[in-house]
Amino acid sequence: MKKSITLGVLLLSVWSFGQYKYPETKKELVSDTYFGKKVEDSYRWLEDIKDPKVLDWFKVQENFTNAQLSKIPNQNKIIQELKELDKIIAVKYIPVAIEGGKYFYKKRLPDESVLKLYYRQSKNGKEVLLFDPKNYIAGKVMDYAVSVSHDGSRLVFNLSEVGSELGDVKIMDVTTGKFLPDVIPHSNGGFVDGSNTEIMYGEAKSYDTHDPEVWLNSKTKLHVLGTDNSKDLLLASAKKYPDLNILLSEYPDMYISKNSPYIFLSKATVENYKEMFYAPASELKKERINWKPFCTKKDEIWNFFVKGDDVYLLTTKGNSKFRLVKTSLSKPDFTTAKEVASGDKEWKLSSVTQSKDYLVYFKTKNELVVEPFYYDLKTGKTTKIETPLKGNVEATALSKNSNELTLINVGWNLPINFYTYDVDSKNFSKGPFSMDINFPNLENIVFEEVEVPSHDGAMVPLSIMYDKTKLKKDGSNIAFMQGYGAYGMSSTPYFSTRYLPLLNRGVILAFAHIRGGGEKGRDWYLAGKKVTKPNTWKDFNACAEYLIKNKYSSSDKFGISGASAGGILIGRAITERPDLYKVAIPKVGCLNALRMEFSPNGPGNIPEFGTVKDETEFKALWEMDAFHHIEKGTKYPAQLITTGFNDSRVESYIPAKFAAKMQDENASKNPVLLYVDYKAGHFGGSTVDEQFVQVAREYSFLLWQCGDKDFQMK
Repeated sequence: MKKSITLGVLLLSVWSFGQYKYPETKKELVSDTYFGKKVEDSYRWLEDIKDPKVLDWFKVQENFTNAQLSKIPNQNKIIQELKELDKIIAVKYIPVAIEGGKYFYKKRLPDESVLKLYYRQSKNGKEVLLFDPKNYIAGKVMDYAVSVSHDGSRLVFNLSEVGSELGDVKIMDVTTGKFLPDVIPHSNGGFVDGSNTEIMYGEAKSYDTHDPEVWLNSKTKLHVLGTDNSKDLLLASAKKYPDLNILLSEYPDMYISKNSPYIFLSKATVENYKEMFYAPASELKKERINWKPFCTKKDEIWNFFVKGDDVYLLTTKGNSKFRLVKTSLSKPDFTTAKEVASGDKEWKLSSVTQSKDYLVYFKTKNELVVEPFYYDLKTGKTTKIETPLKGNVEATALSKNSNELTLINVGWNLPINFYTYDVDSKNFSKGPFSMDINFPNLENIVFEEVEVPSHDGAMVPLSIMYDKTKLKKDGSNIAFMQGYGAYGMSSTPYFSTRYLPLLNRGVILAFAHIRGGGEKGRDWYLAGKKVTKPNTWKDFNACAEYLIKNKYSSSDKFGISGASAGGILIGRAITERPDLYKVAIPKVGCLNALRMEFSPNGPGNIPEFGTVKDETEFKALWEMDAFHHIEKGTKYPAQLITTGFNDSRVESYIPAKFAAKMQDENASKNPVLLYVDYKAGHFGGSTVDEQFVQVAREYSFLLWQCGDKDFQMK
């Protein structure tokens, strides 16, 4: 690669075509040459995220955006609607774990803005508050994730201030509710299975999530409670095991089960196919573990589960819709592995979870219709879980020491709820986390499932949700379509009260199940990855064309949104077909794919998107780079481009560069606004109230631009 830099500052005052006087943005031309192709970038200087001039630029953009958004009327009305809907559920639960007879869960009351952590000794025991993320440190709100010891006596907290993205590992004694003295800095960890004193953790370089090397050369270590951190045992790293060829961008993830005589080491990235090694568990604390190869990426293993000498593998080898197979760890042989379950032409074998004596899995049709099953690890018998519930029923085990399952009942027009199923007794009950839900107007909220032909004839599932009393089918309804299409992840049916302010106004919500996702299995995923990535946004655009052609909406009333890797989707959808849309809201989006691998989270994502060091993958990255596909003089939709300034997954400068170039080159009168949240990382507001403000801002922008009379500026 060759690089040249032309210094020469151009200031943008009033840009050529539109009505908005955007903040001034300088240009410093940088030219890279990849495999004979010259790539010019006038906004590379924004990548120096710590430069005071860059910080000033962000602040000016934030002020400009806030000034524009504040003019949209009735945002407070949406916020009030969200608050009133939120109060309908008297108690909101999120189950966490069941260990040692204790039920751990997060709970929030209508007058509270954060989820607090509680536990009960038994289902009906007295409720005990363990952690309040708003009162832990005065004036701050904490993000937290917990790992529960096998006996329920202690908790490992991964604690960070909201928006900081990276914090410390701390340990709480459940009986006293107090934290122990041990603190593991800038790390993430959890208890070793079967222990309440040993913690396995991954250590980052520092707290600086803007450092491109913060997660490079990651180390996996073992800490024993009450000991000095300097004595922690280094379990794995690229340096410790050079013979395993662990890349600096790969995380050496270890798996230990008290029910297995073996331990595993995985070279983890975003890659779905695992490359793993295994060794006797007795070698765990030896200076050097004698790792043996277990599987390579060619074996297409997505997940695995162990029970004694047996290992169960979720694989797409030989079946794009997945197989669950069993082999022995004493002599693993994937070619002769016994098949436990498999997908077929109609049904995909989806998520698998493990309880004490069962593997629990579900089969899906395009991830839109779900049926749960359990497999008896002792008898080898498979049984379908039967319940009186309507809609989709998913099942998960909150403990590997119990056969009590949590059932998740959910659908497009069915608010999520939790129930309990005891596999041994086949007893179904409401359980401790079931919620009373009675939202108004749900009887009028309906959905359609259709399949839309894409540019190459592939049939793309499209979910369409609306209030049947407000659908006109004359093109006058506003539509808001969402998508993702990456990592093999699926968009599954899910209802949120936050949809209701739009649905109640006659807005059609659409969810495009595009290639790059996992709705139809491995082949569907691979058909939207790297060189095939254009299928992702072409599928999306085909879904938009379907909705417009069939008069659900029209191009001047059509909004779209996607987050994170979904930014590739939204950015390329509007740069390839700007005529289809009125509004685009890419949230914390990957809008400059060619520069992703140079960001802190970039190297680990090379398996998904590619590297500029490879000619074929460079060409693929060029195709998916929305920043470089902006064409000066083209009329683009209105855009609200968001970023969390502490985002460690998609650095703020990536959406910022896209916004700067779009402000300069867009020929329409539609606004291009960059919203900067300085308190957030990748996931937005810290409290429910802050999240409601975010939702109202996005909805009001959509409704304003699509012509809703109640949201027009005077």
